[in-house]
Amino acid sequence: MSDIHSCFRGPFASYDKWLGFLSNKPGFKLENFPFSKEDFETYQTTLSCNWFTYEVGDVTVDGYLIYPTAAKTPLPTVIYNRGGNTTYGRVNVGRMMHDLMPLAAEGFAVIGSQYRWSGKRLKPADFVADGTEDQYGGIDVEDVLALVPIIKSLDIADSSRIGVYGSSRGGMQSYLFAKKYPDIKAMAIVAGLSDVFSFRDRSEKSRFLLSKLIPDFAENEEAALKARSAIYWADQLPKVPVLLIHAKDDERVTYANAVQMSERFTQYGIPFQFKTFDTGGHDLTGHKEEKDKALTDWFKKHL
Repeated sequence: MSDIHSCFRGPFASYDKWLGFLSNKPGFKLENFPFSKEDFETYQTTLSCNWFTYEVGDVTVDGYLIYPTAAKTPLPTVIYNRGGNTTYGRVNVGRMMHDLMPLAAEGFAVIGSQYRWSGKRLKPADFVADGTEDQYGGIDVEDVLALVPIIKSLDIADSSRIGVYGSSRGGMQSYLFAKKYPDIKAMAIVAGLSDVFSFRDRSEKSRFLLSKLIPDFAENEEAALKARSAIYWADQLPKVPVLLIHAKDDERVTYANAVQMSERFTQYGIPFQFKTFDTGGHDLTGHKEEKDKALTDWFKKHL
């Protein structure tokens, strides 16, 4: 780890500075801002939140670490795998406050990777599959695996109690990670992708994106997508408990992804719990408190 610095600096040094920063963004509406000043200041005073960089081969990758400042002993540790691709979906302070700080505040160290990326926003037509950019479940899985030695080096993290939390594309990433590093205690997959064919078939744009991200896609499409789709190799996953959370009306990652994985878990004797919502869409709108409680209870039970 290097270039370590606090998340709460610059425009995020205070709640008022954050709002001032956002007010200059096109389309920002204060009435839609989901975070209170009280929540921000509570997290700022009780959590240690840091950005850092780390090396994966010849590539420098961005990461982040959040944990309770008052912790005196090593904490159960959750690796978070984000959704999106390249710079889209990149974890920011807002995402941390929404999804990660509530978990860290319950007594966990939360660590994650932004995955390798170009360092600037590129149009899909400009992607170059040379190993330095996101391959959507290819070499970028190494970026998640490289967090393990970092966890083992941290006094605040208990490397014998590692859990994995994946959201959207991060579900795929979590399954790929768990297949290569089975020494974990539990997983939680929220609106997670387990069948990349379903993402490909969502739209021409999705297929085009995959064709640019995945090396040799044109010559190796079916094999490449199967290699990224856990429904085809769920028998290779560690038999650790998995929490599935998914809304039936999710139009971005279809509900069938979770249903199919629950069927595979049953088939291969992998313990799981399946929490569904009739509505809420991909972001589980209206169900944040239920989702947060389910995640916290799950990792407290199994880590």
